[in-house]
Amino acid sequence: MTDTPSLTPFMADKRLQRGASLPMMVSRQVKTPIQAMVEYVKNNYLVVSLEMKAEAKAELLGSTVRVRWESDAAINTIDLEVITEKIVWPIKMLAMVPISVGVEIAPGHKQEPISPGVNIRVPYKVMGARPIEEKGEAVLLKISPTRLILGTEGYVAKGEFLHLSFTVPSTGQEVVMMAKIVEKAFDDKQTVIELIFTDINEKHHQAIKDYYKKLTSSASS
Repeated sequence: MTDTPSLTPFMADKRLQRGASLPMMVSRQVKTPIQAMVEYVKNNYLVVSLEMKAEAKAELLGSTVRVRWESDAAINTIDLEVITEKIVWPIKMLAMVPISVGVEIAPGHKQEPISPGVNIRVPYKVMGARPIEEKGEAVLLKISPTRLILGTEGYVAKGEFLHLSFTVPSTGQEVVMMAKIVEKAFDDKQTVIELIFTDINEKHHQAIKDYYKKLTSSASS
């Protein structure tokens, strides 16, 4: 396993797509966010450009930059270190590497996960793991619009990101997402993990919301 921070769980998010506007808080300039434009993103670095306005004239090399946004399911935070700074007047180019990533459940989105009532298999891939450890399969124990609770016999650790998929029984819709393990416990012979979504297509997310609504309606009737 690796503890190296990675942008992989967020690379499909519209905020990190080329040409997107990205508000950044600089550790040395905490008063006003700097508006940058995404130029290039890989799992281990991010390149942005910004206009040489007053707040961007100071040297940023070596600074820590924070990018923070709230999605429908979670609050995502990425801290990056500026390792390269190049000025092509009137534009400044910054190359940054991630030094930490954080994901927490957004306030007001903590609907309790409930059992799907049917057997749903969930194949997954552990991001950053060795090839022999990266793939596994779990069973969906509980589901909500922001969280999943899975049971697995594979080895996974709290804080890891999983790329996973499963089929929603009511519609046959395949749902694909990236999620972070926020809790881990043991029950009999299996590991029980709780995950929150970090990246999911809007259509897929809506399918989960509709399925959750159907489950809650059935449970209350």
